[in-house]
Amino acid sequence: MYRDNELEQFKGKINLVEFAQSLGYQVDRRESSRNSKVMRHDNGDKIVVATGQNGHGIYFSVRDDRDNGSIIDFVQKRTGASLGQTRKALRPWIDGAEVSPQQQRHPEPKPVPTSRDRQQVILAYAKTEPVQHHAYLASRGIEDSTLADPRFVGMVRQDTRGNAIFPHHDSEGLAGYELKNNGFTGFARGGTKAIWHSNNLAIAKRVVIVESAIDGLSHAQLHKNPDSAYVSIGGQMSEHQQTLLRRVFERATNREAEIVIATDNDPGGDSLAGEIQKLIPAHGQFLRSVPAKKDWNAELQHKQCSREKTALPYPHS
Repeated sequence: MYRDNELEQFKGKINLVEFAQSLGYQVDRRESSRNSKVMRHDNGDKIVVATGQNGHGIYFSVRDDRDNGSIIDFVQKRTGASLGQTRKALRPWIDGAEVSPQQQRHPEPKPVPTSRDRQQVILAYAKTEPVQHHAYLASRGIEDSTLADPRFVGMVRQDTRGNAIFPHHDSEGLAGYELKNNGFTGFARGGTKAIWHSNNLAIAKRVVIVESAIDGLSHAQLHKNPDSAYVSIGGQMSEHQQTLLRRVFERATNREAEIVIATDNDPGGDSLAGEIQKLIPAHGQFLRSVPAKKDWNAELQHKQCSREKTALPYPHS
């Protein structure tokens, strides 16, 4: 019973992120969030560390679907140690004993507990890659320079099937992600719609609310204002998304940032704009911005087409 209890202590008390650091893994800050830590090793290994709802630290290898489990599995798969040797290696991490210089702890927050569904979303997302060019987005008029804008780096990715990926985050971290491609729109299995946003959301002087991430990219490309941040709800608004937007608006209002409601130019967009307006604090600054076409991407493509026509040489008589 004691030996079983010791294993439980290893799984629940040891911060797996800190232990992985002692074996040479480093946290990828750009890809990590409150509910998951993406970690990389110089040998090419890439793992995701999370916390189960029982408080146990768990990990998943991005390179090998068979490589996952608790800290016990982590040690044995990476060192070849027996269970007895693994116990010996882990005891200093719970009894306060001295550890070797190679095992020095680097303080790091333990990921907040997540459900199994969200863990699978986090793992699937970790297998995607940032994009510098995407054929589908290019067909919608999104330029590579827009994807390279620091506001959007890492917030547009691609999966192994070539789908454009737009991550949704909530207060716990990654909640799900949208998938877009020619004739295809989807959402991560087991994920929850939250908000997609640009990297500068916490500091921007202007927060623009759009209906889709592609509209956000389009608006940014049209207006070229680096002080603007973008938030998309990916369609109709749920109660969870309303809660998240209230928090965004409160923080924006506290720093006297302007809120721009830039939903579609149709009855649905007008109705959604009214719902969004109700979430803004009474003393918040806001305005409604309406695209000339149905949405911002349609306006972007129309302007690009107009420029191309204007640039054509007149035919010789």
